Formats: sequence, structure tokens, C-alpha cells
Amino acid sequence: MGLLGGIIGGSIGFLLGGPLGAIFGSALGANVENANKRVQGHPGARTLGNPQAAQQAFLVAMISLAAKVAKADGRVTSDEVRSFDTFLRDQLRMPAAERKMAARIFNEAKDSPIPAEEFARQVRQLLGHQPDRMRDIISLLMMVAMADGHLHQAEEAMIRSISLEMGLGTRDFEEAKAMFNPTANLDAAYATLGLPSAATDSEVKGAYRRLAKEYHPDVLSNKGMSDDFIKFAEDKMQAINDAYDQIKKERGI
Repeated sequence: MGLLGGIIGGSIGFLLGGPLGAIFGSALGANVENANKRVQGHPGARTLGNPQAAQQAFLVAMISLAAKVAKADGRVTSDEVRSFDTFLRDQLRMPAAERKMAARIFNEAKDSPIPAEEFARQVRQLLGHQPDRMRDIISLLMMVAMADGHLHQAEEAMIRSISLEMGLGTRDFEEAKAMFNPTANLDAAYATLGLPSAATDSEVKGAYRRLAKEYHPDVLSNKGMSDDFIKFAEDKMQAINDAYDQIKKERGI
């Protein structure tokens, strides 16, 4: 059973306050009404010391922010809704029952007057000690935005704003953008590894080794990523490998 499956079954792994808590409570209704009352006024999560709790918070944040990105141009089309459902099915391997719950969270966030930047600020409060997980959220948002093969200007601006509110730097944003850019070039390959083109061979090799270790399944599990995200990790690792191969070929190393 995946993370949302645990929630559907009545096992609430975390209690959120703040804007994400409002979205979560509205989507699940009576299941978490009393729990949300107990943490009203608290901006963060109450049980994020639990690995599953951190994973659930990560997932709710990602779905809520994806909804805001989808509505960046002012409306969400049926094609975008289908695209997000396909993303959950293919990239996160989420079963139908859990995708229905994700759709409820998505719709609540989409229709909420709360701006994406407030969600992003709460994510920073929850996951600020795990910058790699925040970078993963930006990468996932890029994957969602590019599901139709294009990164639209309004989507890019929204993701950039979310990234800044999380406290991430310009290089973090450009790295995520390059990783899932179908028109990637050599500059994008360097950005995927988080490096400038002037990096030394030693720095290139070091960056690759760090990223390869970071996206090993065992490491992800220990750092708050569930099995639901293994396909994402596989895709990201493939992009890292492709970038490294392109740089090695260009440098002759």
C-alpha cells in the first residue's frame, strides 16, 4: 500500500497546520477534521520525525504545488488533468484508488485562493533541513509542466517563484529545468550536474558520484522518499547519466 493508501485506510501519518493542512483537511473531510483542530495555528507538521510522515508531507506538498503550476495560466484544462493523472500512474506508479485521493487534494489546491508561494514557504519550514528533497519537488514540478512536451512561460515563472520561496538558488532551478528539457544541449548537461561549464574534470566526476549516490533507492528511502518515487528517481538518474556521458564525450575523459 502506498502513502495515500495509508491515508485512505484511516492511518493518518502526519498532522499539518498552515496552508497545506487546510488543503489536506478539505480534501479528506471528516477523516482529519479533529486532528486539524488539534494543530490549528501551527505552521509545520507535528510528526515529521517519522519517515513515513515526512514522505506523506512531501507527497501532499508536491500535489498541491502541481495544481498551482497547472493553473499558472489562469485555468486548468481537461488535458492537463489527464496529464497529471497519467504522471501519477506512470511516474509514481500510483494505483487508481490513490490517484482518486490525489485528485481531491489537487482540486482543493487548484481552487484555493491560497497562493503557491505560501505552500512553498511551508515546504521550506517542513523540509528546509533537506534541501535535496526540495530540489526534488522542483524537478517533479518540471516533469508535470513538461508532460505535454513544452514548458510554458507562465509555468516556468510559477516554478521559479516556488523555488525562490523554498530558499533554493538559481542554479537549483536551472538544474531542474535542464534535467527534463527535451531540447537539452551541452550547457543543459552541465546544469543537470549542477556545474558551470568551467568546472574541472575532477569536479565533474565528483558531482556525478554525489548525484549517483543521492539517487540510489536505499538512500532515497532513508531520506524521506518512498517506493512511490522510484520511477522518478530512475528517470532522474537516467538524465544524470546522459548528461555525464555527453560531458565526458565532449572533454574526451
